[in-house]
Amino acid sequence: MTSTTARTTDPTPRLADFTATGAWRGSFSTDVAARGFGFTVAEPESIGGTDEAPNPIEYLLGSLNGCVSVVVETVARELGITIEALSTHATGSIDLRGFQGTADVSPHFQQLTLTLTLTTDATETDLAELRTQVLNRCPVLNLVKDAGVDVREVWETIPAS
Repeated sequence: MTSTTARTTDPTPRLADFTATGAWRGSFSTDVAARGFGFTVAEPESIGGTDEAPNPIEYLLGSLNGCVSVVVETVARELGITIEALSTHATGSIDLRGFQGTADVSPHFQQLTLTLTLTTDATETDLAELRTQVLNRCPVLNLVKDAGVDVREVWETIPAS
């Protein structure tokens, strides 16, 4: 396992800016562009939307899945851990009264469960270090946790073949 002490004590900020733009299309639908890529955000028909694309909450869950996968791959490479396969699953609960304005509750997730399933032959010690670093270094996960969301992580390991 490779030491990462220097990484956690670097005092020099290295800020990166990210940008996305949105163009509202009506009927609870927005076209979004980021770095030359485009996607649509839409709400289900049950609340007046077009149901043509995931809604913002589903995109956030997808962002969490993608972000944690990138961080697992990055940290595993740094630690010399071979990952043969990785799957993620995120599910969260929100209190719709916050969005609807019918109660004084936060409209964000009340609880979120993130499950990571790794196929690897890494030792328990290496997996513990991987988990610690991933939880500390994933930007989207920390954004959600910093909002006060009750985040539960489930780490499952399948022995490599």
